[in-house]
Formats: sequence, structure tokens, C-alpha cells
Amino acid sequence: MRIRAAKDVHRRWLGVALGVGLVLVSAAALAVGPAPGAAPQTAKFVIVAAKTPADGGYNFNGYSRGAMTVTVPVGWHLTIEFQNNGPLTHSLEVLPYTPTQPGAPPATPVFSGAATKNLQAGLPKGAKTTISFTADKPGTYEFACGVPGHAAAGMWDKLVVSAKAKQPSVTPASATKITTLAR
Repeated sequence: MRIRAAKDVHRRWLGVALGVGLVLVSAAALAVGPAPGAAPQTAKFVIVAAKTPADGGYNFNGYSRGAMTVTVPVGWHLTIEFQNNGPLTHSLEVLPYTPTQPGAPPATPVFSGAATKNLQAGLPKGAKTTISFTADKPGTYEFACGVPGHAAAGMWDKLVVSAKAKQPSVTPASATKITTLAR
């Protein structure tokens, strides 16, 4: 009888230990992120060139010189609706971050598809276009105007592609609204 009672207690404790182990493994899987093969995510947002007269109109969404930072998880697809509200032509491209802006930014973006057409000539006032790309390399980058002299005048902000981020975000929070979608 004692042996049977001891076996029952042992089975109960084994069941509890297995249950706790299963909970811990499940929690660890959730902390790592989506399972392999899960649908990639898309972050969609708007960038407006010369949205305000701040910094002489050389701004994106009213922010310039790196004052706006968009952070996205690595591997996310980005869809950016770009529009020019200023009297001058403007464009947008994603480049490696540099604290000193060149007079004419390079014509090749860091991610394939991460630039508007007519990069150096820019888009006229009222023009709108959409660019889409996958942010597949972690690091700090910048959104810069490709029209010669504009980035050097302050028309650039930051893009951080983070291996730690779980959701996209923007700082300051009022700079743009980010919509997330499953692709």
C-alpha cells in the first residue's frame, strides 16, 4: 500500500513538473517572436516633405536633422507614402546613417526599392508616390532627401531596424501614424 501511495505521489509530482516545463517552454517560444514561417509583417506610414516651414522647409513631417526616428523590427516590409508639400522639389531615400551629410547623397539606397524615382531632380509640389522595401538588415539608417544640398541643409531623419523591437514605433509619437498589417 505504501509503495502504491508513493508511486501516486511520484506521478502527481511528475505531472506537475511536466506541466510547469511546458508552460516555461511556451513562454520562451513567445518571447523569441513569431514562429518560423509566420506571415511577415508590414508597417505603413506617411512621410511628408516640407510639411511645416521648420528648418526652412527642409524637413520630413516637420522634423529635421534626425529629430524623428522610426524604429521597425528587422525583416519587416515597409510601405511609405511620400508626398511633397513644399515649393521646392524633394525626394526620399534610405541611406546608411552618417552624422555629417554630404552635399549630394549617394543614388543607391541601402535597401532595394527604398528610394523615390527622380531622386536628384525630386518630385514637384503636390506630388505623391509610394515606396516599398524589406528592412532586412539591422542597423541605424536615415531617411534623406536626394536632391543635392537638401540633406546637408538638414532634410534627414532616422530609421532604426532593430533585432529587439517587436512592433514598429516612432519618436516623437506624434510624427506619423504607423499602421501594421500581415503580408
